[in-house]
Amino acid sequence: MYSKNSVKLSVIFIFCFALFAFAPSSKSYTYVDGNNNVYTLTPDSLVYDPITPNESSSGEYSGGEPKTVKITSEKFSKIEGIMLAILKDKKSHEKNRQMGFGTLEVGKKLIYINSSSVLKSDLENELKLCLQ
Repeated sequence: MYSKNSVKLSVIFIFCFALFAFAPSSKSYTYVDGNNNVYTLTPDSLVYDPITPNESSSGEYSGGEPKTVKITSEKFSKIEGIMLAILKDKKSHEKNRQMGFGTLEVGKKLIYINSSSVLKSDLENELKLCLQ
């Protein structure tokens, strides 16, 4: 038979598992486009932090106004899918960041994406659509 302690431990384990299994996702991704505008994606929002003329290499470029928008779980999944495809597409990765390259931050990993990457273009288009 089972002891009271083993039953209690089983109940605690099941409760903890359920708590973590159904807790909201804390995923967050950061993407920096070729102009150094920063996009931060979470499961329910997209934060856009544009570069200012004072920060730009030309001293003139502006990425516009900062913006935060709510997004659906479907939109999050679509953008996350593109980001994960970029992670797998080693051909588009570069060792060093150059002007015009995108930078994807996933956890502590930085991936520099060359300008000719189709997935980079797809990602930037989806991010811009969210901000409209």
